[in-house]
Parts: sequence; structure tokens; C-alpha cells
Amino acid sequence: MKQSWFILLPLISAPIGTALAGNCPAQPPTSRGSGEVAGISGAGGTEYYFTDAKIEGFDCFRKLSGWFPSYIHSTNSVNPQHEVVDMAYARDATATFNNVVVPNSGPYTLTVRYAYAQGLFGGVLDRGEGISVNGTVVTSAMDFPVTGDFEKFQTESIVADLKAGANTVQMFNLDGASLSRVDTLTVTPTAAGACITRPPAPANVNGLAQSATQVNLAWSPSASPAACTVESYDVFRSTNSKFTPSADNEIANGLTGPAFDDKKALCNMTYYYSTAAIDAAGASATSAPVAATTNACPVTSAVAIKSGGPAVSSFKADEDFSGGAELQTTGTIQTVNVPTGLPMELFQSSRTGNFSYDVKGFAPNSSHTVTLYFIEPTFDGVGSRLFNVAINGATVLSNFDIFLAAGDQDTPLVQKFSATANGNGEYLITFTPVLGDALVSGLQIK
Repeated sequence: MKQSWFILLPLISAPIGTALAGNCPAQPPTSRGSGEVAGISGAGGTEYYFTDAKIEGFDCFRKLSGWFPSYIHSTNSVNPQHEVVDMAYARDATATFNNVVVPNSGPYTLTVRYAYAQGLFGGVLDRGEGISVNGTVVTSAMDFPVTGDFEKFQTESIVADLKAGANTVQMFNLDGASLSRVDTLTVTPTAAGACITRPPAPANVNGLAQSATQVNLAWSPSASPAACTVESYDVFRSTNSKFTPSADNEIANGLTGPAFDDKKALCNMTYYYSTAAIDAAGASATSAPVAATTNACPVTSAVAIKSGGPAVSSFKADEDFSGGAELQTTGTIQTVNVPTGLPMELFQSSRTGNFSYDVKGFAPNSSHTVTLYFIEPTFDGVGSRLFNVAINGATVLSNFDIFLAAGDQDTPLVQKFSATANGNGEYLITFTPVLGDALVSGLQIK
């Protein structure tokens, strides 16, 4: 979740030089729509504008000094006012239509028109949403692939049963990385002979560790219901055997075959995988979780990781993290405080949010120096970002303010700590937000 100068123009209409970070207004806004507005009949079905939906779950996003969801102008919106709803940055946001009226009970196709570029969520190419009808969740992992531009709209559909008369249809967020340009919901009677049945859950799922960082999955192809074709598969992963598959833990989607190689696993870790089959009617129930444990971690004496970005010099590409989001900046990095030989590119990316690094492979109970690299790319003042850092449960930074410690924005900062690996040879480094998001640009253990 990054405020990068090269992507601000499609996100907001503030002029150059406008302050973009700070406090939000004291009170959240109220929904402009009531959710009671009747739909507009058209050739494609009955159309509802998201600006007429009842919007709830507002959250302050300090990087843009505003509350989200928000209402944004969009030239290519079909809304007569050319306005859409930006659902991003608010994990618990909902958009509810309480007056979706249909003449007869039965299956209907719900089509959402949307657009988004990667924006502040670099690397996020699919922003999942949940859909419920009359209080019952239809899906908690509806896929919305990136369109490539905030003005390039496309549609995604799902089939749901509606009752005769008024229905309530709700879109609900699953994460902060949610849809940023939501235009319309169109409700269409499902045509005779169309696919209206979701496929059965994939069967015979198995996972086999190939190495310390890779698990290969395979399953039996799901049978296609009448008038349907299984189009793809989704894969979900967790370290909790009782997890609920959702867009939050989806690690692959759009797979055209019944197999997937998870190459981003951590060593000596037990994972639980579940899969779902997709046809035109929507996603199947998910398969029962199957466990797979990666191979033991190789013993190492040093690790260097570039947070939120690709490898540079002796620093490996971002890995061993859980949670958070990538943050990129093109701001000019100050040369002060940069140790000799340290690549400046290290500070052009960060991991931000609520996240942790679990770095394995050290000798049990061995002692090392943990070095953390920081830069404040967003805020131009103290007190805007505060967070805690702990190493294997011991707090090493409390209410840490990068700007205050570094003395300026875009100024590198290095913090070193002596620490001992746990009995499994791991360093668990946790970054917990206090105010705003936690942030780190790199780490080194040696």
C-alpha cells in the first residue's frame, strides 16, 4: 500500500504539490446512497449504480488523508454522473443494494463492472471480493483480475438464486486491496440452457514437498455440470488446518489444469492447501485441506533481504514474509547515513502494513546481528507513522518513528540489534502498526 508519485494521477485529482498524507477529517462520511434506489431496465438486464448502494465500513487511509470507500469521478463510467465507488483501503467495507427486484424466483446472473490498475498495491493482480444474497454468502473469493488502467472497465459475473420480489445483494471487502473503481451491478435472468450449476469440489488433492521452498499440488479434474465447462481452478493456503479459504489466503487463480507448484513456501513449514473449481456459474465448494511439509531448512550463517522488491547486489528479492504489501517509490533518496557499499536501490521499495519475516536456516540458539534498513517515503513530519518491532518475541523498537529517528523524509536509517536464533534456528521479526502502517526497506542477519 504505497503512495508513489508516479501513480498518484490516476488515483486522485489533487494538483502537484498538494499534501497527500496526514490526518483524515474527524468524522467518517455517510453513504450518499440508501441502497433502496430501483434499478434501471436495459437490454443487458436491470442495472444498479454503486453510487446508489448503501456504503458502510468506512476506514481512514492516512496516506491519502481520506476516508474510504470514497466516490471518485470516472470518465468511462456508465453512471450518468460519471462517478464510481472506490472500495479500496477499507478491509470491512460493504456496498449493499436492498432493492434488487426480480419477477420470479430462480437463478440470475450478477455482473459487476469495474476497473483498476495496480496502483498502491504493486504486484496485486487480482482483488477478491465477497458476494452475499439475502444475508447468505454466495462466495468469499470472487475474482476480479486487474484491468490495467483505472479507466479500462470490464465485467465479472456470478450466478445466484434470487427470490421473487425485493432482494438484498451485498459486495463485501476481504482485504484492504479491494476494488478501486466499481461502476454497476447488472442483474439478468439466466438464459435457458446457460450454465447455472457450480462444479463439484476438486477431489483427490495431494501435496508433495519438492524442496525446502516448493510444494507441488495435484488433484482430479472436477466434472462439468450440464451446460457448463470447468474453466479454471483456484488454490488457497494457510498454516492453520482449520482455515476458511477466501481471497485473503488465495495464492493462485485462473489455473487451467488440475495442478499447481507452490514455489513461495518457507522451509520446514507445514502448509494446508485447498482448491476450488470455477465455471460460469461461479466457484465450487472448496476441497478439504491437505497438509504438506517442506524440507528442512539448510543451515546458513547470513541472510540479506530487500523488502518489497527484486534482488539488488547482495540482497535477495523479498521473501520469508507473511502479510503486508509492497511499497515502491521514485523519490530521491538522500545519501546521508548510507553505509559504504550499500546499494541505494535498497531504499526504493519497502514492505508495509502489519507483517512479519520468518527467516530460517540458522544453527539453533546461535547469535547474530540483525540489521534493519528504513526510510520514510511518505510522511514529511513526525508522529504520522508509529510501529513496534520484535525479534523472536522480544521488543527491540517501540512506537518507532522513522522520520523522527532519521531526521527527514527519504533519508536512510540503519538499526542494529544483537539477537539469538530460537531452538529451531529461526528469527521471527514482527512489525506491528501503532499509528498508520509499519514499514521496512530491508533486513540482514549475519
